[in-house]
Amino acid sequence: MAALPLPSHRLVGDETLVRLARLWCLVVAPLTLLYLCRQFTLGWTDGAGHPFGEDFLNFWAGARLAQQGQWPTIYNLAAFHGFEEALVGAPLDLYHYSYPPVAWILTAPFGALPYLAAWALWQVCGWLAFALAVRRLAPGHWVLIALAAPAVFINSLGGQNGCWTAAAVGWGMILLHRRPALAGAILALFTIKPQLGWLIPVALLAGRHFRALGVFAGTALALILASLALFGAEAWAAYAAQGAMLKAVILEQGSGTWHRMLSLFVLVRHAGAPIGVAYGVQLVASVVVTLVVAKAWHKGRGDERSAAMLVLGMLAGSLYVSDYDCVMLVLAACWLWPGATAWGRGWLALAIVAPLLTASLATASGLALCAILLWPPLLWAFWSTSNKDERGSSGRQRFRHLGHL
Repeated sequence: MAALPLPSHRLVGDETLVRLARLWCLVVAPLTLLYLCRQFTLGWTDGAGHPFGEDFLNFWAGARLAQQGQWPTIYNLAAFHGFEEALVGAPLDLYHYSYPPVAWILTAPFGALPYLAAWALWQVCGWLAFALAVRRLAPGHWVLIALAAPAVFINSLGGQNGCWTAAAVGWGMILLHRRPALAGAILALFTIKPQLGWLIPVALLAGRHFRALGVFAGTALALILASLALFGAEAWAAYAAQGAMLKAVILEQGSGTWHRMLSLFVLVRHAGAPIGVAYGVQLVASVVVTLVVAKAWHKGRGDERSAAMLVLGMLAGSLYVSDYDCVMLVLAACWLWPGATAWGRGWLALAIVAPLLTASLATASGLALCAILLWPPLLWAFWSTSNKDERGSSGRQRFRHLGHL
């Protein structure tokens, strides 16, 4: 059987997709600019409680407060809200900080800058790190692909970290065979998002990437110990208390941002199921994802297909996954698309478009329906891998070659 081709220098050979992507970029560029300009209507807000930079305000405020020795303010909802309102000079909706203390270390450079400069650096550097990873996988149209991804548009409006997390998993996979220690260190950045990063050590262990796994664990431990030395155990206790409260309010009660989420837990919970049933469904889903990804990595050891399945599994198996997290789906598509069937490409396309539909479908139906769209590409990739094992060796060689480029 013919070997799985490398990601093409052309965008899957379909000029229709290229034209659609270009049209999409032409449409969203002025919309993004208009949206950002509106956020100076009242102070640094749109006059309706949304600040310029949206969720980036939380990242910046957390880093700035930590640098000023005021970390207890970060996990105090009222105090944190007051600090942010003083910065933007207008009333705000209730924003909150949901990341562990290690995030204060990783975002420290942004907190040291004035807010607007930090926002610009966050957006540009995050997108560029992601785009350069796409360049390794689809060099022919990498700028267009990295700009046209719907979740990138959502991140540009919301100031979230989806491009950064996509860059981390992308570079971790690209460097895994060539520079495993560096790959492990990069993947350890998911310490700030354990709800997504929990699957990474499973994949590294199953794929027998022991050096990368060791550096991953060591770097994660070093970040945690550094945060303990800088801020004390009290900071982690406050984070745990904040996390428990947010889990109850957002996940279990369905307040706030549930309509932007794609987890099966949220789907089942909003269908009217008791909390215990929703957790049971999520547990089954996470176990299935663990087994599927572990098997794929045991066979593929980090080739294109197993790397793509890790990305899909990180999203499909997460209890807490939002539309902005789906930037990394672009990487899965780059790995899978060249050898995908028409069905596979269709499911991948639906998954990539899902972030645009998530909020509107959930608001209209009362259900997080787009959670379903993360599963077909994962199961298709697993099925196609299981039935095409002879591709595994050449796939590993090609993917390993990316680390040399």
